[in-house]
Amino acid sequence: MTDTQTLAAKTPPTAGELILDVQNLSVGFNGANGKVFAVNDLSFQVKAGERLGIAGESGSGKSVTALALLGLLQGAEIEGSVSFRGQNLLELPPAALRRIRGWDFSYIFQDPLSAMDPVRTVGDQVSQVLRLRGISKKEARERTIDMLDRVGIRNPEARFKDYPHQFSGGMRQRAMIAMALIANPSLVVADEPTTALDVRVQAQVIDLLYELTEERGTAVVFITHDLSIMAGFAQRMMVMYAGRIVEAATTDEIYYRSVHPYTLGLLNSLPRVSGDLATELATIGGQPPAPSNIPPGCAFAPRCRYALPECSEAVPVLETPPGGTHPSRCIRSSWLAEQPGVLR
Repeated sequence: MTDTQTLAAKTPPTAGELILDVQNLSVGFNGANGKVFAVNDLSFQVKAGERLGIAGESGSGKSVTALALLGLLQGAEIEGSVSFRGQNLLELPPAALRRIRGWDFSYIFQDPLSAMDPVRTVGDQVSQVLRLRGISKKEARERTIDMLDRVGIRNPEARFKDYPHQFSGGMRQRAMIAMALIANPSLVVADEPTTALDVRVQAQVIDLLYELTEERGTAVVFITHDLSIMAGFAQRMMVMYAGRIVEAATTDEIYYRSVHPYTLGLLNSLPRVSGDLATELATIGGQPPAPSNIPPGCAFAPRCRYALPECSEAVPVLETPPGGTHPSRCIRSSWLAEQPGVLR
């Protein structure tokens, strides 16, 4: 098979095809006092070309979810199913899973400096997935140089031979995007890829990821703790807290018709560029609970300004409240939707 045939042999997803189907995913780790679940009963789907945002504070289970999808967690006990284009990744042997990683299902890590091998050139690492699939060194080099150019790395022929420490933070992140997209995958998981970057470079990286995935029809799961960067990128969003989805909707509904106190708290904490200027940013009191110390009932209740005594009695069900437009894990969702003055 020739180099061109190797890439052409991939079956591209069709419009509307279900790429990822996650059902009842739970991720547990054995601790001193028994098993501790970092993710609980998570279910969601991603279709071809779709951009899904997963948001929440640090410790909410976002990155654990992302790593579990591709079998990148060590020592974890994973339950449920992760169906990628019809195959349950949790049941595949390691060799079969490695053939999918980077080829049809890619991952963009949060910190490219620690994710990249410091003693191998950037070009060698970006082209690795092509070389592993039998593409010649010459063809892989040409494709890599072209991809580095596409992601905005100047003089890609020379930078091909550079090492990660010779790239700036923004350039390393661009190289990671090139590595994730070079094989035209069906799905990319981006795990907080803009965390260590300044605001200007963050915008550039988001725009680049949007442009390249839109052009190629690649689906994206974007993990973030910052809701502000999702407004122009994600089509749908899930908000996580203490290992569970607490609200799921289109991005517009999350921003303008949110009915969960945690989501409202995150939105209220964003700085405003219009209207009356606040003397200080709103905050959510307290800290997210550790996975080993989840409170009974609603995990957010101890920090919630709208909590009732019954909120601590049972874990709320993720469901669409009467008269609502999308599911929320809160017994007061209908009441919140009717309150004036709450951010929409």
